[in-house]
Amino acid sequence: MVEKGEIYQKTTENVTFRAVLLGLLLIPVNTYFIMANHLKFWSTLPTTMALIYNVVITLIVLMTFNSFLKRFLPRVALQQQELLTVFVMLSISSAISGHDMMQTVIPTVPDGFWFATPENEWKALFWRYIPSWFTTNDFSGVEAFYAGESTFYTELHIRAWVRPIFWWTVLLTTLIWVMICLSILVRRQWIERERLAYPIVQLPLEMTRSDGRLFRSKMMWLGFAIAGGINLINGLHFFFPTLPELPVRHAEIGQYFTQKPFNAIGWTPVYIRSFAVGLAFLTPLEMSFSLWFFYWFWKGERVLGSALGLTSMPDFPYDWSQVMGGYLALVCFALYGGRQYFLSICQEIFPFQRGHNGNRREAETGIEATHRFSETKEPVPYRWAFIGLICGLIVLLIFSYKGGMALWTAGIYFLIYYLLAMSITRVRAEVGPPMNRVRSTPHEFLINLFGTRRLSPSSLTMMRFYFTFNRGSRAHPMPHTLEGLKLAEESKMNSGRLVVAMMLATVMGILAAFWAYLVVGYDIGVVSGLGTGGYNLLQSWLYHPTDTDVPGVVFTGVGFCFTGLLWWLRTRFPLMPFHPAGYLISSEQITMGRLWFSIFIAWAVKSILLKAGGIRLYRKAFPLFLGLILGEFIVGGTWVIIRLLWDTDVYSFYR
Repeated sequence: MVEKGEIYQKTTENVTFRAVLLGLLLIPVNTYFIMANHLKFWSTLPTTMALIYNVVITLIVLMTFNSFLKRFLPRVALQQQELLTVFVMLSISSAISGHDMMQTVIPTVPDGFWFATPENEWKALFWRYIPSWFTTNDFSGVEAFYAGESTFYTELHIRAWVRPIFWWTVLLTTLIWVMICLSILVRRQWIERERLAYPIVQLPLEMTRSDGRLFRSKMMWLGFAIAGGINLINGLHFFFPTLPELPVRHAEIGQYFTQKPFNAIGWTPVYIRSFAVGLAFLTPLEMSFSLWFFYWFWKGERVLGSALGLTSMPDFPYDWSQVMGGYLALVCFALYGGRQYFLSICQEIFPFQRGHNGNRREAETGIEATHRFSETKEPVPYRWAFIGLICGLIVLLIFSYKGGMALWTAGIYFLIYYLLAMSITRVRAEVGPPMNRVRSTPHEFLINLFGTRRLSPSSLTMMRFYFTFNRGSRAHPMPHTLEGLKLAEESKMNSGRLVVAMMLATVMGILAAFWAYLVVGYDIGVVSGLGTGGYNLLQSWLYHPTDTDVPGVVFTGVGFCFTGLLWWLRTRFPLMPFHPAGYLISSEQITMGRLWFSIFIAWAVKSILLKAGGIRLYRKAFPLFLGLILGEFIVGGTWVIIRLLWDTDVYSFYR
């Protein structure tokens, strides 16, 4: 006989239909918020942050409503697994609508035709290489897209966009499906075996616990009051300048270095951002140390280069190339470190690898029986995940070939793209930086290695289109898929159903992004350089053919070797605080410049707490830093909502 409690446990571990439906209904609302904020104000962009604040705000609203259900209708109240399902769906869809994906994809569709002029010679240069089914040259249908004061809901306007919407949806859905398959294949190694930190998921996990312990913590409310108070006071100061302001982002020390070579230090702000302090506190100590240390390491590299006269090199310090090599090294060493696990997966995928007695040849591969495992906890069997991965890659190659890209170019492009995606995912899983911009791209790697002379014009044109979904990777979708599986592991959720929910969120997120962007665009008129920027890049490739960039390739090797050295040192000396991920993340000086001091504060406080009171004192302070994140997001996010509702400028907690 099954006890009542056992039935309850069994039913709550599944991803329910109502949770998925609720997530799908909330996706257009969140997407409209992102797109309207982007097009109207271009400020406090949520998808430039690791933890997307509009998703956290939505989760708070849901939990507030759910608290009333628990009190008056407890049988219909949402459980933790359902709330986390919605969180994962909104995170993925928000990442898709982000600054480095759909916000670049959509203006790219018509910009190549609309902004062509006799002066830029776009028509002669690349119009013949643009796939007609991937773009629109219907000037009558897109004129109001740029002029505004119209509506998307007319037959003329909708007809201009239907075909490119369909094909972009196919491409991006396939792109993310491959990411999900990769996440399934690395899930056990990176979640269970290596037990990476996953700092980003700590807040939603604590927020949704059924006992509500976080919201009963005085320390959490203290942190909320500090961060919320800063945003409230500064927000009121924006409207009433006579009121005092808390100067949390006015200091800049780079201005004091005026003599060569120290003036190469450049812009060096000393900002305090509450959400960054909170997220950095969740990061392992050696990781937060590496972030701020390597920020100054890159500064030192610039100063040394200035002293040695290396700044005469046009792209010194070739940080893009160094970071490309570093990210490739990071994922290669991570995969090598889990080689026994991945060999075990190969045995599960290819059961024909048997010895003469019919047993798998574990002795030949060096895998002992202790490394064997069951697939019962996996979202789908490894064989099906592998088949899905291969089918997805085949679709991407066919898509690229039909668009005019040479197969060998497409193969290398997507190999580099997914290695970078896995490396970015690994960095978020280990470090969880408050923000992470990755400017290195597959097209940069290909052009450095081969030059534009060896790549056909049609291949370069498709690479320009693919630049839209890996422009800066600040809200890369793949980390959100693996973090979703981590949340499923922690909350005993049915991960197989969660994969279905993630795919539904992907399709809905793409369509909602097109809808929201076009609705707002036809209303106010689109003024964006995100589309034309890629065409200008294509123009330069075709106008000025290049050969192999020898310094770029060399610095890519330098980044690979230096990252490998840091990885090797950490394996030989586990207490060494220099993590290669810090070297890679901190290369982006503008992004990290806004964050380094906040990360330093979190590292210093955490170090003192652990030395003074050990893990007990750390756990006691833990809710305070979650409160810093919530306070900044809720109060700061409320100012953004006010800005959208009343169409007025407000205080921005991040810019």
